Amino acid sequence: MKNVLLVCGQGVSSHLFLGEAKRVAETQRVPLHFSATSLMEVTPELLAEQDLVLLAPQVAYQAKMRAKIGDQVQTAPIPNDIYGWLNSQALVKYACHQLNFAPAAVAVAY
Repeated sequence: MKNVLLVCGQGVSSHLFLGEAKRVAETQRVPLHFSATSLMEVTPELLAEQDLVLLAPQVAYQAKMRAKIGDQVQTAPIPNDIYGWLNSQALVKYACHQLNFAPAAVAVAY
């Protein structure tokens, strides 16, 4: 099981993604555990538990965010087309792609 943390500015949009992303991963038997938080709640301890941190577009390029995460964990911005449509199916595929594994249920190329 891989841990994926969704991070946005205030935590609202990441939590909107959270429930549906968990449902998609569970339904398709993808070994991902999703959690969500706001930028202000990111701690070194939280990062240490993650395999991947997915950043909302509005925080992905903030110097503050890059400094906070550093090289502690693999990080990627959520593409605008996934984020803008709150496409949890595509988010799960994208997370798998970032982690370099493709369970049968999400083997479709991103």
